[in-house]
Amino acid sequence: MRGILTAATMVGLVLVAPRVARADDEADMKALIEKAVKAHGGLEKLSKNKAVTSKFKGKFYGMGEGIDYTADMSVQGQTQMRFDLSFDAGGMKITVVNVLNGDKGWSSINGKTEEMSKEAIDEGKEGLYFGWVSALYPLTEKEFKLAPLGDSKVGDKEAVGVKVSRKDHRDVNLYFDKKTNMLLKMEHQSKDVMGGTGEFNQETFYDDYKEVAGTKQPHKLVIKRDGKDYVDAEITETKPVEKLDDKVFDKPKD
Repeated sequence: MRGILTAATMVGLVLVAPRVARADDEADMKALIEKAVKAHGGLEKLSKNKAVTSKFKGKFYGMGEGIDYTADMSVQGQTQMRFDLSFDAGGMKITVVNVLNGDKGWSSINGKTEEMSKEAIDEGKEGLYFGWVSALYPLTEKEFKLAPLGDSKVGDKEAVGVKVSRKDHRDVNLYFDKKTNMLLKMEHQSKDVMGGTGEFNQETFYDDYKEVAGTKQPHKLVIKRDGKDYVDAEITETKPVEKLDDKVFDKPKD
C-alpha cells in the first residue's frame, strides 16, 4: 500500500487543505476594517491621541479563586506602559507596578523593584502591539496583511473574523459584530514569562461601549487564557491624551 493514496485519503486531504485565498479577499477585509473604524468614531478621532490613561476594577483569577483588584494603566504609543495593580492576599495588601519604557522595563512588588528580563520586555512589547492592533486605526497601514476568518459567534452575537498579520509580530484574530461593526473579541498567542507556564491562547472580549472623546470605547473586558477565566475588568475611567509626561514611565522608586 506504500505510495498509494486511497480514495478515503484523497478525501481527507481535500478536507484539511488550506482554503485558497481569492485575489479580492484582502480588499474585502480592508473594507470591513474601514467600516469598523468608522463605527468606533472614525480615523481622525481614533488616531488623534497617541496616549491613554485608564482606571480598572474587577476580579483576577491568575492565582486560582477570583481576587478583587483595582488598577491604573498609562500607555503611550507602542513603547511605553505603566500598570499599577493593588489587591488583598490573605489580609496583606499587595501592590504591583510594571513599567515598560522603550528597551527598559521594571517590576515592583510592595516597593521592591527589579529590572525585567529581556524576555519579559520583549513580551511586554508584544502586548503593547496587541493593544495597538485593537485600536483598529493602525490597520489602515499597508504593512498589515488582512485575511478572512469567516463567520462565527461571539457569545450570542453573529460575528465576522479577520486575521491580522505583520512582519516580526504574532498573528492577531479580530471578531466584529456583523450588525454594528463593533469589535467583540481579540485572540492571539501569548507567553507567560513570569509564571513559567509557557505559551497560551488569550481571548479578550469587549463589551459595554460608551462614547469617550467622540470615539466608542469598551468599558467591560473579559480575558480568558486557554479558555479559562483570567481577568474580569470594569473600566471606570479612560482618558485619551495627546502626550503623557515621560516621567510617568521612569523606574519605580524603592
